[in-house]
Amino acid sequence: MQKILALILAFSVALAFPAFADAPAYKIIKEKSYLKFYAINNGSPVEGQFKDFSASINFDPEKLADSKINIEVQTVSVATDYDEVAKNLISKDWLATSDFPKAVFTSKAITRMPSSENYYADGTLKLRDKNVPVVINFQLQFPGSKTAIANGYVTLRRSDFGIGQGQWSKDDVVKNEVRVEFRVVAEKI
Repeated sequence: MQKILALILAFSVALAFPAFADAPAYKIIKEKSYLKFYAINNGSPVEGQFKDFSASINFDPEKLADSKINIEVQTVSVATDYDEVAKNLISKDWLATSDFPKAVFTSKAITRMPSSENYYADGTLKLRDKNVPVVINFQLQFPGSKTAIANGYVTLRRSDFGIGQGQWSKDDVVKNEVRVEFRVVAEKI
């Protein structure tokens, strides 16, 4: 009898306090999304992009503690308008794509600027053999009930990740700061 009462009590508590649901999952719409970077080489801007990236996104603006972002970038997918630059970027002195085929950002906490659609994702970026804390800034739009659009950026120091070794370790030719910008169009699944 006591077991039955305990079971009824446990069931009643479960109904009174429903479990917190995870934030909804989103899937990237690749053809509408991009991941670009901007650097300064010999005083001139150089633009490139990573063509192959994926994400695991769980996001709810009302449940930021349950929201998570995990982005995986295939480093060999780097592309620029200049073939020589793209070739150099995959080399051992730069991204070393044969040894480090992917870069991964994992969020630890997501916060929102009050009264705005501006967010910050604090997390870790693993690039080459380094894990570096970074904060990604992004703005969100919800143009439909199932669609979300995130536009954002982060400025990285390539030296933090050992990118640009040997003769490239100084920033006299290629500046240390690299701006990464993204647009992610995603659909709730």
